[in-house]
This record gives sequence, C-alpha cells and structure tokens, in this order.
Amino acid sequence: MKISQDTLLKQIADKEGMNIAAVRSIFRSAEELVWDYLTASGPAEDVALKLFHGISIHRTYVGEKKYSKGMFQNISCPEHVNVKARISKYYHTQVNQALFDSQE
Repeated sequence: MKISQDTLLKQIADKEGMNIAAVRSIFRSAEELVWDYLTASGPAEDVALKLFHGISIHRTYVGEKKYSKGMFQNISCPEHVNVKARISKYYHTQVNQALFDSQE
C-alpha cells in the first residue's frame, strides 16, 4: 500500500473538518520550517527534529576522511552532513504489537 501526500492531506482535511487548502498550507509551512532548521545552523552542529511521536529527522556532521585500506586507497571523502529519518524502537515495537498481537 502506498499513500500519497495528497491522499493524506485530503484525509486530514476530512477528519478535522477543514478546507484542504488550509491543510496544504500548514504542511507547506511545516516543510519550510524543517528545511530552515536543517540548513540554518553551522554544518558542524548536529540537529535533531522530532516531527511526530516516535518519528524524527537527524542531521549529523561527518568530517573529511582519507581512506587508506583495501580498494579505497588514497580516496579522500570531503566533509559533509548526513540527514536521516529515524523511527524510535518504541514506535517500531508498538506497530508490530498492533499488527501481530491482534491476530492471536
């Protein structure tokens, strides 16, 4: 099952009795704020954004590194940041319990 952003926006608007344009505007503002937080601070500063209960985005700094082993000899990796979405172990466990404990 794949759920598009448009489907999610329509469902939120229906559930909350709101205009879909208002929900779309709120999501657009949230996206802009997330982007601002990820790009506003210096690259060496780690950033963690908690989007929802159990779901977050983390930005971590990776300094320049020179590889000298195996087939990666004399390769230089420039400094950069990694941005990853994460789901907490608690959230993961709760989803599994909801799916599989109800089958018993």
